[in-house]
Amino acid sequence: MCVLHVWCTECPVMPPVDPCVPTPCGPNSQCQALGDQAACSCLPKYVGTPPNCRPECSISAECPNNLACLNEQCKNPCPGSCGPQALCSAVNHKPVCSCPAGLTGDPFSTCSPPSKSAVASVEPTL
Repeated sequence: MCVLHVWCTECPVMPPVDPCVPTPCGPNSQCQALGDQAACSCLPKYVGTPPNCRPECSISAECPNNLACLNEQCKNPCPGSCGPQALCSAVNHKPVCSCPAGLTGDPFSTCSPPSKSAVASVEPTL
């Protein structure tokens, strides 16, 4: 509240106070000023509640068994792990590759139809 004095002709203008400076939110968080109140939230890819925002994981054991800790997030470990045509399932945080029925080979490099000579050696003779 401004009180005018004889020597003062106008009241000083006080700059608005930013409730986010300094931030009350803590690490890995963001602050948004809502009027004179600070609204805190965790940064994208972080979990928890400010001021305790943290990465989703730091080791795979912090993730469900079908996911692995990749770049501090629980993700499917299969993409890019198996060769062409191979099947992948995540078991105990690791990709397990296999060739589908009818295909052979190393599932980590490629699965392909069996060669004609391999098929001929398996076919019964009449």
